[in-house]
Amino acid sequence: MTNDRFLLDRRYSTAFDAMDDASLASLATALEGDLRDGFARLVGLPASAFDVPATLGGAVRSGIAERRVAHDAGVVLAEPCTQWAIEILGDASENPTLEQIHGILAEGIDKFGLEAVRLMVIQYSRSLKGFRQLVASDDRFAAPVAQQMSTVLEKNETEQAAKREARKARKAAEREKKTKQQTRR
Repeated sequence: MTNDRFLLDRRYSTAFDAMDDASLASLATALEGDLRDGFARLVGLPASAFDVPATLGGAVRSGIAERRVAHDAGVVLAEPCTQWAIEILGDASENPTLEQIHGILAEGIDKFGLEAVRLMVIQYSRSLKGFRQLVASDDRFAAPVAQQMSTVLEKNETEQAAKREARKARKAAEREKKTKQQTRR
């Protein structure tokens, strides 16, 4: 797996973790035809899953987690929004500027919802400069991986010192026990 794919997988997983089941269900029901069928196969939904909107979001979440398909699911769920954005941007869709992206954001969010737009932004955040700039400048689309990592790296120095002391004491006791066993032989 390439570094870019790994980062995108993490961003998609974090985006799905932040979504509620109703949003997931809404994104899934917005899919039509072959896209809906393909998505259902991708996440392992039974044919009747779309008939019960109250449980659809949970089923989608479970399927994404069990099958480890966050990246592919994110791309598919964003597809209606992505196709719309490509049509609106026209020739600029190959490498839109930040200003061009800002020009369609409000309408995209109104039409597809923030979650769909966020998934689309994740998809292009590693490959297109305008989307990278959007992620860097708009908190709604900030890279969740960076936010998670900064939280993980925060440590309580007092707790860390206590753990080091406990580890030293345990190792000293193990050495003493080993020395006693060797002298008995």
